[in-house]
Amino acid sequence: KIAQIADLISERRDTLRVVLIAGPSSSGKTTFAQRLLVQLRVNGRRPVSISLDNYFIDRKLTPKDENGELDFESIDALKLELFNTQLSQLIAGEKVEIPIYNFKTGCCEPEGFPMRVPEGEPIIIEGIHGLNDRLTEVIPREQKYKIYVSALTQLN
Repeated sequence: KIAQIADLISERRDTLRVVLIAGPSSSGKTTFAQRLLVQLRVNGRRPVSISLDNYFIDRKLTPKDENGELDFESIDALKLELFNTQLSQLIAGEKVEIPIYNFKTGCCEPEGFPMRVPEGEPIIIEGIHGLNDRLTEVIPREQKYKIYVSALTQLN
């Protein structure tokens, strides 16, 4: 299946820029994203991968749910404006500094890591909000390819 998806993405080389992978916590999004990245390389592509986890706002600013608990699964727990800005810059061929979220401290590290996307290559984005249009509102629909990943469970 991953090879077929990579083939479909590669066929849309001229228009497709963003591959969005979503699914619940512990569903295998990161593993799937890495396997897709490898398969796209087999197809001669040079994709880059971004985890939405690096775009969490500082823990002290995280919205709360109806029980007063921190709601890390709210899309408002992400730095949406920064993400959209950097995504646009990457598509335009600019170099950006991707934040690095530290789950231990609950905030981003002072320095991120530099990233530039080779011209015309796909950006693989994985996170629970990958299918939410607010995440990529600045990107035209025809430039997106959305994938939902769900873990298979066995019942006895």
